Amino acid sequence: MKEKVTQISHSEMFEFFQENESIKDNFIASDNIKNILLSENILEDEVLNFPYLTNDLIIITCVEGYLKLSLDTKNLKLERSSVLVILPKQIFELTEISKDLKSIVYIMKARFWDNKNSFFKAIELQQHFFKESSIQLSDNMMTEAITIYKLIKQKLHEKGSFTGEIIQQYINILFYNVYAILQQQICKKPKIKPNTKEFIFKNFMKLVERHYKEQHSIKFYADRLHLTSKYLSSVVRSVSGRTAAHWICEYLLVEARALLKMGKMSIKQISNELNFYDQSHFGVFFKKHVGCSPREYQKS
Repeated sequence: MKEKVTQISHSEMFEFFQENESIKDNFIASDNIKNILLSENILEDEVLNFPYLTNDLIIITCVEGYLKLSLDTKNLKLERSSVLVILPKQIFELTEISKDLKSIVYIMKARFWDNKNSFFKAIELQQHFFKESSIQLSDNMMTEAITIYKLIKQKLHEKGSFTGEIIQQYINILFYNVYAILQQQICKKPKIKPNTKEFIFKNFMKLVERHYKEQHSIKFYADRLHLTSKYLSSVVRSVSGRTAAHWICEYLLVEARALLKMGKMSIKQISNELNFYDQSHFGVFFKKHVGCSPREYQKS
């Protein structure tokens, strides 16, 4: 992977898509990605083998052909009836697009898909894709995925009331189907042996899930696991491809987004709930990771 990572803004993403493929500034649904990426105005050399990063969530379902890419340095091959979820801030690089590629691609702002439960499950998906390849859909699920896409496109064409809300529910159906397959795969795997890196990482994530609101320091989790902070950080990175601090931040951001969207607490109360020193520190943390202030996010 090349060292320089190109960050793609949301507006740049939307430039390539027609009005009937998107909800302005929020959501894209397209089965024309190959033609867009390799159009007459864009050279193949300008698309392939360049690392990209975006703040958006991307779901790719391969219908025919294949797509090769790397995700956070792991090489993947997305083939027929398989699905891949690229979460915000993950670095991805397209390396090969087959001539017969047909795919369904959804691109959306995190706030469009801001369901607290879905995000916690997305964290598990992120762990899965670091260790495994894409998730394979059954024939029935693939048929359902295509049907969902057609229903979404129909809603985009209609431009009716509650279009966004209806599409969110269709995306949730697709997402939970993928998550159900992941759970089946986990159940079939042999139990993780104690004291292995996988075992340490699993227990670290359990502790984070339990204590992320009040404990933001890696040292707290290392002490609970009777490890040094340095060793815990090394284990977490080797197993998940992400730092220990990343996972703590992920949980904090999920909770912060959910509380802001619910609108029942003031920003100061949310800051206290998540154990930040003060509202200002919370605001700096949130803007650094989300790209806007808590108040701007709440109003969006």
